[in-house]
Amino acid sequence: MLDYASSVSLSTQLCHPETLHTAWRKVRANKGGPGSDGVTIQKFEANLTKHLRQLSREIAEERYYPLPVQKFTMKKANGSTRELSVLALKDRIVQRAVCDLISPIYEAKFLECSFGYRPNRGVPHAIAQVNAIRAEGYEWVVHADIENFFDRMDTHLLMRFLRASLKEPPIIRLIQMWLDMGGILQPPKLPTWSMHIENTVHHLGEGVEQVINQILHRTPNHYGHYNDYQDTAIEDEWAIEEPEVATHATPLAHTGKEMLTNLGRDGLLLLLANAKRLWKPLATKQLLIVAPLVLAALAAPTVGSIVKERMNRPRKIGIIQGSPLSPLLANIYLHPFDKAMHRAGIRMIRYADDLLLLCRSEGRAKHALQHAQKQLATLKLELNPKKTQIADVNTGIEFLGHIFDADGCYQPIPEPRTKVLQNQVQRALKTGAVQVKRSGQHVAQQGKNVAAHIGQRLKNRKTAA
Repeated sequence: MLDYASSVSLSTQLCHPETLHTAWRKVRANKGGPGSDGVTIQKFEANLTKHLRQLSREIAEERYYPLPVQKFTMKKANGSTRELSVLALKDRIVQRAVCDLISPIYEAKFLECSFGYRPNRGVPHAIAQVNAIRAEGYEWVVHADIENFFDRMDTHLLMRFLRASLKEPPIIRLIQMWLDMGGILQPPKLPTWSMHIENTVHHLGEGVEQVINQILHRTPNHYGHYNDYQDTAIEDEWAIEEPEVATHATPLAHTGKEMLTNLGRDGLLLLLANAKRLWKPLATKQLLIVAPLVLAALAAPTVGSIVKERMNRPRKIGIIQGSPLSPLLANIYLHPFDKAMHRAGIRMIRYADDLLLLCRSEGRAKHALQHAQKQLATLKLELNPKKTQIADVNTGIEFLGHIFDADGCYQPIPEPRTKVLQNQVQRALKTGAVQVKRSGQHVAQQGKNVAAHIGQRLKNRKTAA
């Protein structure tokens, strides 16, 4: 089923310091601030070799756990807001490395209609393709975008696609952890030892649910670290027509005591994996004593209610925006949609969640819209009704910052730039008028001077005669 062949597995390549170093250079080039652990690019680079080797060992020994993300809201130009997340620097490096390793697998499968977040493909290529299809007589378009795409992606469905197309269990486990939003511990903000413990108990209370969520998705015989998922029988690697994998958690086959034991084990592993980052004042020996006590005291009265709540709660949807891996996961998720539209013979240009369907008539455009809505529904997605329109391209349509109309295709000048140009033109005209007036005065004066000079010479000649 896989298209790549290598003597060394991708999981092994991921642990190589060279792979992580390449990913580090890309992360550094993108700049960005620190994550929840407060580690900056400068601080990480100060001891780069040591940090990359430590990260390599954590991945190889399955001791790597992502840290919590920091979220912030960004305001768009149209006044709406968009939530972005900042990962810890070490998590951005590992995600970048994973993305670099698996991207070639999926790039070989993605269709030509997809242009967003792909190497050597972008807005200019998408615009050129629209013009080429339009030249073939496709003058009716459906312009739409997917409503709240990143927030509505079904992570269980996404993991099903990944398990069917990527036979690398360690990498699958990493992606599952990232989709679960990472680790359960947050860095302490208070300096004293006693307050460290109090603060940790508070954050563990927020994170126990995530650990239980991890346990509920494991088979009874394996509780180590996001163990291998059972392969589902999927012939087509992105098949969405088949019955979906069960969405509810499997009933637990072990007792509450065993669960609590496993919960304490996993929590302790998380503590030890991030000990140096999170609790510098605490030695490893102290952690071994404190961690089980904290976990046991906290988990015992709450584990039953949390498990019950988790069993009855709808599954989590959506992926974070702003991570190195999110764009690739988005294209993987929409690949079945691309294939369905291609099989139906519909000419489509898709840039992430923004899409343009080109048709030969209004009737075919309506049919294409209905087919797109039907196919997106299988992915638990829908189009934004306020941003969906059917139009004759000659009347004007905007797509990816370009205007298509009867005159062709052009990129409109932004309003602030228009005002600047208007002021420049007015200033140039005013300056030019002054220059012309002055030039005319200068020529007239020169003419008077020449005439006076000639007259004086003629007068001198008459006098001499």
